[in-house]
Amino acid sequence: MKTVAFTTLGCRVNQYDTDAMRGLFIDSGYTPVDFDEKADIYVINTCSVTNMGERKSRQLIRKAKRTNEDAYIIVTGCYAQLAPDAIAAIEGVNLVIGTNNRNKVVELVEQLESTEKQINIVRNIMEQSTFEEMPLYGDEIDKARAFMKIQEGCNNYCTFCIIPYTRGKLKSRRVDDILEEAKRLVAHGYKEIVLTGIHLGNYGVELPDKPNLAHVVKALLTIDGLQRIRLGSIESVEVSDELIDLMANEPRFCTHLHLPLQAGSDHILKLMNRHYKLQDFKDLVAMLRNRIPGLAITTDIIAGFPGETDEDFDETMNTVKEIGFTHIHAFPYSIREGTPAATMENQVPEAVKKTRVALLNSLGQQGLTNFANTLIGKKAEILVEREVDGYYVGFTNEYIHGKIKKEDADYPIGSIIGGTVKEFDGESLIIE
Repeated sequence: MKTVAFTTLGCRVNQYDTDAMRGLFIDSGYTPVDFDEKADIYVINTCSVTNMGERKSRQLIRKAKRTNEDAYIIVTGCYAQLAPDAIAAIEGVNLVIGTNNRNKVVELVEQLESTEKQINIVRNIMEQSTFEEMPLYGDEIDKARAFMKIQEGCNNYCTFCIIPYTRGKLKSRRVDDILEEAKRLVAHGYKEIVLTGIHLGNYGVELPDKPNLAHVVKALLTIDGLQRIRLGSIESVEVSDELIDLMANEPRFCTHLHLPLQAGSDHILKLMNRHYKLQDFKDLVAMLRNRIPGLAITTDIIAGFPGETDEDFDETMNTVKEIGFTHIHAFPYSIREGTPAATMENQVPEAVKKTRVALLNSLGQQGLTNFANTLIGKKAEILVEREVDGYYVGFTNEYIHGKIKKEDADYPIGSIIGGTVKEFDGESLIIE
């Protein structure tokens, strides 16, 4: 039986694509192994958000070839879509797929075996107008939470982002197909489903019947056995009243939103081509917290965007303090060739970016601590992801890390268990 190994760089959407391809190989009789092991086939799902992602992609291609020089090397994902000829020129690469036609990966590998010629099927992603169905099978990943992609592509064109050029225009999955996959995942033991996409909040706008994200959530709530629904990243301007009402009134809809701020300065937001002003974001957060008690809000912030002055960054820091996010994914701006920001004036020195990231991360930890302390004495549940040092560990409804001491009862991965929050140790809620 032939073996296949996978590795993934980048976002949750990429991870979904990898999991789906893994399922296709398993369904065709292949055995998955760890990427560090010798395998017959290596699948590298690449990222192109930063130059670092591209560099790591190339390193992983070469690592796979060193591990087994006779293996087939399959390269897919955003970097493969953006630079297929450069990928194809790397010694040892047999198949280049990109961000479309991944549902044919097994068929293409078997074609390689008969022709022994390199295959490059990357095509203009802007010509793709329908969502590529590549569902999870349910058996190929662990049984904690399932990340389910329901939307592909983006029309925002933020000046720092290459993704619209690698994923193409908006493409949404049909509600019936989403529901069918969700039912299968629940039947396989999943208790939580996380809805993901490149531009999740714009789900459905191009479909004939114009379904929206709230329609998807309502459909999922009809599934017996599904105990949690969570949203991936969603733009603040796309949080609808209907979605807010569902989160406020439906216990199974997790009270956690990831709203990318990116910068706390109108000057920088305009340079980024973000479609809101700072006060709009603040007003939304205030309204959300008023309507959804106990809501946790996480965010992304880019430090050191071209033209970001000390005054701009101070405004971002003040914004972060005012809002009080429970987690901040802070990262330094990375020049991405092919985007408008790459040629902007007043590029910020790397050392300054590093300092600003550290300051933002410090505020993020303080925001987490402040929020976690409000949960002490209250009931909380975790979705069990693993057992560590005599504790069951996982995330609460609010996406806060929690720990429950293992007693006499044994709970399998994917169980939802709870108790009362006794303390916060700086990283996890201690629940008894």
